[in-house]
Amino acid sequence: MNPTEEKMATDNIEPISRQQTAIPLQRQWPQLGRELYSLERALAAHFVTYGHTLSENEKMERAERFRNRVFAQLYNDDEKYSPETRYRAFLLVKHGKAGEIVGNPYFVDAYGQQQELPYTGLEGYYAGSMRTSAYPGMEPEDVIQEEAHIGIEILRTIKKHAIERYTWASFAKMKKGLESGEPDIEDLKNIEILWAEVVRRLHVRIYDNPEFEMTITEQDEQLEKLVSVTPVRTEEEKAYKVVLQAEYERLKTEIHNMSEEKKEHERQERKARERIRRERLKAYNHFRDSTYAKLKETRNSEYGIQVNDSQWTNATITETILLPKTQARNDYTSTRVALTPEQVEGYLFLTELGDIGGDPLARTVLSST
Repeated sequence: MNPTEEKMATDNIEPISRQQTAIPLQRQWPQLGRELYSLERALAAHFVTYGHTLSENEKMERAERFRNRVFAQLYNDDEKYSPETRYRAFLLVKHGKAGEIVGNPYFVDAYGQQQELPYTGLEGYYAGSMRTSAYPGMEPEDVIQEEAHIGIEILRTIKKHAIERYTWASFAKMKKGLESGEPDIEDLKNIEILWAEVVRRLHVRIYDNPEFEMTITEQDEQLEKLVSVTPVRTEEEKAYKVVLQAEYERLKTEIHNMSEEKKEHERQERKARERIRRERLKAYNHFRDSTYAKLKETRNSEYGIQVNDSQWTNATITETILLPKTQARNDYTSTRVALTPEQVEGYLFLTELGDIGGDPLARTVLSST
């Protein structure tokens, strides 16, 4: 892409809040992802506690509690990249590098015309999940359809909320603000929250691949570690440890009773999954690292802010972004994607959401009001 300039004007911008602007756009913690899966598997699948089986709601509550704990750790890292660097990386993907993942996507509209689909900037989260000669995975059209589904889910949720609370005009106003690129401060708050939820969801997208589900021996080893480090200071912690211990013993017994043939199959399956996990994470990290490396390799990568506050009526913040040139869309293989009108709407909504929700200035507004 040629160097571009992005601008957004708002009222009463306050200094950036470090805490609220530290929303990462690309990052991966494999150990936390593994802990997430092991906890959900161990704490929400086969529980028996105090003689009764947990209800589905109880399982979901426990899984959500531990999932939130993991996500809290995920976001509290050492901030290797600043918010503006992450934003430039997002834009680099959105304005060209995404073609490495999904090619040059398009759909055929109701009139039989081919319509180019813009990139969302989220494609990097699918690196490592794509099908290769080394492991199975997604096709480019699968990625586009999944992103469209995410957009549909968000739209359905906010439409339902608007109908129930008689605030349809507010929804229409926010959607119009997204389309024009000029939402007001209240809409910016909602947009940032919606975008943060999308990013949070996709941070661990790679762990949705089946190879990251632990084999029975891996589950047993992980539970053994958890049992050894779990404190017992409170009644809740004691009850939690009892549950962990019971599940650990159950798996240990199940492994002991396995035939030699099944044990050998387990060893081979574990070995295969470990290999594919390494390959997937290698591909994921390569895309991520190459994106940031491209920002460094050229001088055509800059981020600047200019403030004009001489008068209230003319007050504005101008954000200027220069990105290094990327491979042209047409150089990538064309990808035809079958989309319904609702899917097109959801996909384009997600694209517009990222244009503003991913901008660190939008998060500044959220932290200052």
